[in-house]
Amino acid sequence: MLALALVAAVVAGDKVVLRAAPSRTAAQQAVLWRGDWLEVRGEQRGWLKVYDHRHERPGWVVRPAARVVELDERAAPGLRAVVDFLRDAPGQESLGIAYAGLYVKVAPAGGIDAPLLVSLGAMADRLARRASTEAADSHAAQQLEVAQSWGIGFAAIERPAGVRTCYDGAAFRQALALAPGKLELAAAVLGLTEPACEPQLLGATERRARDEAALDLLGRVEPSDVGGPLGNRIRIRRAVIGARLAWSLGRGGDAKAARVADAAVAAFARVDRTELADDDADDFEAAALEVAASRWAAGAPVPPKKADPRLTLTAGEPGETCITVETSPPRCTHGQVWASSFRVAPDHAAAVLAIEPLPGWLELWLFRRVPGGWAADILPPATEGPDLGYVELAGWSADSSRAVIVREAREAGAVHRTWQVIKLDALAIEKQTSRLGDLGVSRSWIAPEWRGKTLALR
Repeated sequence: MLALALVAAVVAGDKVVLRAAPSRTAAQQAVLWRGDWLEVRGEQRGWLKVYDHRHERPGWVVRPAARVVELDERAAPGLRAVVDFLRDAPGQESLGIAYAGLYVKVAPAGGIDAPLLVSLGAMADRLARRASTEAADSHAAQQLEVAQSWGIGFAAIERPAGVRTCYDGAAFRQALALAPGKLELAAAVLGLTEPACEPQLLGATERRARDEAALDLLGRVEPSDVGGPLGNRIRIRRAVIGARLAWSLGRGGDAKAARVADAAVAAFARVDRTELADDDADDFEAAALEVAASRWAAGAPVPPKKADPRLTLTAGEPGETCITVETSPPRCTHGQVWASSFRVAPDHAAAVLAIEPLPGWLELWLFRRVPGGWAADILPPATEGPDLGYVELAGWSADSSRAVIVREAREAGAVHRTWQVIKLDALAIEKQTSRLGDLGVSRSWIAPEWRGKTLALR
């Protein structure tokens, strides 16, 4: 018989049956999942007599289905070694969390350090992501319950694409208080600043405060100190949160919006493409859309020429900005109007203005002189949305009859870029291609100023 109360058994697999007696035909008491722990109270004929604290019932499990651990300080090094091994093992998160929990019970003085806490946070964070895609991972929900039984906290966040499970970040925050090394610091900061775990129903003030706090956290890590994919993830995260904060600051009329947007553009530009991990490619493309949508916050208005139509912005209803171009009727929007984007055609009979209704979704408002005044049309990044996307003017034809625009948007998880030549008289698409090189002679219309600042040519 094993020593009572000082011995634990950790379930090593999924769908392990707790039975009422030491027999495969005995009644089923519960179904256990990897990471469940049991108090061992004896052993008989290859079966462990246990008490299952999570389900609050006694029973028996077959000996090979669990790993027996004597809970004293001598077990600490072995438990810690298993935690270190499982930290980066996909699918083993609940098991790694269990070993971390047992290690905490027997750890020597000073043994609960930043690397351990970051490992615990990393496994909890990865398990939360798996649980968010349960359709592709049928065991994640049960393993999530096991992790919760170890005191790990999770939250369900409503997102446009559905509910996302997010780790509450407690272990990461504890690690930050223990002077972590560079790699642990970077991992903790990334875990605490995941944009996909941002609540959707935040007020403007609270959202701005959270984004500012996230950027401050990210500022504690120098990407070049951690290098490789990890450094790139820090840069991408800075770019995304900076772009969103620039939108919030712009909405509030804060002059800091320009500085924040400029920093977001710079962070994105410093991503080392040669070190971009395959798993980060989608995040990189999504970041490009977010930064492109808010980059106008860092721009300065182009000085108008004598014959240019005049842009006038006035306050409308609370939260609205009303736009007038020359003699056009005022058109009001709750979106962020980037006045620095105002561009006029060579014949002064057309102009465009970028409007960002939501962070990461930039529309182009096209104003045209028509008989009796001016007409306004909205060009969105894509017909499906909003998700992420932007549309930009790349240039005007010399006779002002056409415009080259680029649309880039994320649809069904993939980013698509489209170049179009638009006939302004009828707003008809004359030419469309996925490659700039296929525009032919229209490429000569593209403005050098745009080439130097756009993200569409990345």
